[in-house]
Amino acid sequence: PESAPRLLSCPHRSCGACLRQYLRIEITESRVNICCPECSERLNPADIRRLLRDSPHLVAKYEEFMLRRCLAADPDCRWCPAPDCGYAVIAYGCASCPKLTCERDGCQTEFCYHCKQIWHPNQTCDMARQQRAQTLRVRTKHTSGLSYGQESGPDPCFLPAADDIKPCPRCSAYIIKMNDGSCNHMTCAVCGCEFCWLCMKEISDLHYLSPSGCTFWGKKPWSRKKKILWQLGTLIGAPVGISLIAGIAFPAMVIGIPVYVGRKIHSRYEGKKTSKHKRNLAITGGVTLSVIASPVIAAVSVGIGVPIMLAYVYGVVPISLCR
Repeated sequence: PESAPRLLSCPHRSCGACLRQYLRIEITESRVNICCPECSERLNPADIRRLLRDSPHLVAKYEEFMLRRCLAADPDCRWCPAPDCGYAVIAYGCASCPKLTCERDGCQTEFCYHCKQIWHPNQTCDMARQQRAQTLRVRTKHTSGLSYGQESGPDPCFLPAADDIKPCPRCSAYIIKMNDGSCNHMTCAVCGCEFCWLCMKEISDLHYLSPSGCTFWGKKPWSRKKKILWQLGTLIGAPVGISLIAGIAFPAMVIGIPVYVGRKIHSRYEGKKTSKHKRNLAITGGVTLSVIASPVIAAVSVGIGVPIMLAYVYGVVPISLCR
């Protein structure tokens, strides 16, 4: 029945009104990989269109986000930066001649292939970016200085600062994040790009473990001086640090593994109607086996861990230092 519509992607049934509200929220927040509320199966686009047939503007927004997500995978796709345009240009071989023109009727906005912003004659991309940031800061400062009721727009207390708004490095969709030192690992809801809020580059899970100067939490990356001092300190102090870690880890594992096994076996038999002799026999056997196995486990762990740490210190760090 329509009150609990059937979905094509999975057998789960949910309240139709709740499903529609769920879809409205997801699409409004620019999410297109929408999953069933009961499981991880993605909803079929046909189901989304059927459930939102009374909201054509949401369907249009959903299809626009889907298109943007697909086109974002093309490295030569560039979106027109004009407000409310949403037109894309596939610009193959335009790196040497970066001036692009939006072909949508009534737009004709000229923009840059490299920085994906309004065309900036007689300026480099960095110069234009700095000018835009300065203009945005001035506007934000001016707006926040107005008293409540002096403007017809939203309350200036809730307007984001210039540093709180940045474009996704892949699809250029603007993203707002509070500059409060919270997590800097960002995921674009439109194209799925994972990037660092500090350096605004696409990243992998190892970005914050490498000596890049970016931190998982924090408001700004390390200065070049701090970064170089940390890297040099790592190169010089690594042998001592790694030897110390290995020297502590080996005996800790040799002693700790039997103790851990003995406690786990004891807690397993605790509260059960088992003879004391059987429990003691199980604990003795488990501890004896772990005493025999723990030196082997410790040796293998240290033997694998030390080369990995040395490869990181004398492989990854020097490469980063030369950048």
